[in-house]
Amino acid sequence: MIDSHAHMAFDGYGDDRAAVIERTKQQLSGWIEIGTTVAESALAAELAQEHKVWASAGVHPSDIDSLDEAGWQQIEILLQQPQVAAVGEVGLDFYRGGSLEQQEIVLRRFIDLALKYDKPVVFHVRDGKEVSAHEEMVRILESYNDNERPRGVLHTFSGTREQMRRYLDMNMYISFSGVITFKNAVETVQAAKEVPLDRVLIETDAPFLTPEPHRGQRNEPAYVILVAEKLAQLRGVSVEEIDQITEENTRRLFNLSV
Repeated sequence: MIDSHAHMAFDGYGDDRAAVIERTKQQLSGWIEIGTTVAESALAAELAQEHKVWASAGVHPSDIDSLDEAGWQQIEILLQQPQVAAVGEVGLDFYRGGSLEQQEIVLRRFIDLALKYDKPVVFHVRDGKEVSAHEEMVRILESYNDNERPRGVLHTFSGTREQMRRYLDMNMYISFSGVITFKNAVETVQAAKEVPLDRVLIETDAPFLTPEPHRGQRNEPAYVILVAEKLAQLRGVSVEEIDQITEENTRRLFNLSV
């Protein structure tokens, strides 16, 4: 199977990064190394090239204040590299505040790049106390007609089932992480039960969101099997079926040929 969203270049992996990557290679077909800043997107591309996996290039909405024109140019250069399969992670995050206007302007520019280079978008969406990031993301995506809207995935889905249906109506993919193993993730679990299997991805978001029974420890891509097992349990199918379906979906969305 493929971990569709991980951050192996993060500082959470130190002296044992090589060992974690080796475990990943032994157990998975690979992972997508996700960029969150200009510098980390460059590291993601390097790591992907070194280990023959895939990367994305983008800037997390919480880090857009540091994004200047030189950074935009660097992102565009990265998107032309063969191992860079997506734009992301980009989106809306109001957990600690933030300007909707500013985040939307940046997000639409990233969408323009995704369309220019025919890449999918890895969408990060996190609600705030007073602002629903998912409702705003739906509004933004619905403002594009079907021929102009990028393809993409809502990573570590945290919205409602109704919001999920609206994303699906726009042909988006829905990705679930170790959150579906958490006891308090009631709405997310219900979404995982209902999402069409041809639209679902699995991920770890490593080193974050470690699934049970390892919650509280550092996450790693090999733990995506625990997400697959939980999803299989929720859907009443075999882990092997989830393995096959999610890998096919990941390869289709990101246009992964090898």
